[in-house]
Amino acid sequence: MLSRLLAAVVPLVVAACGTTPLPVLDHGPAPDDARSGIVHMQGSSVVAPYTHRVPVGPGNWRRLNDHQAPGGGAS
Repeated sequence: MLSRLLAAVVPLVVAACGTTPLPVLDHGPAPDDARSGIVHMQGSSVVAPYTHRVPVGPGNWRRLNDHQAPGGGAS
């Protein structure tokens, strides 16, 4: 039992001792830099591309398929 516990704990201890330092994350200017520019964000509407559509009844499928076919359905 003790050997199983040591077999599980020893790799964790060794891995914790051998960590590499974290990379420096310097993406963009520092937040406390007063000389850095201010990025103005413009909001956009979430529903702007919406077009109102109403349900329609079944139509002529052959004409619809011919209309949507490449080349206009000309065969």
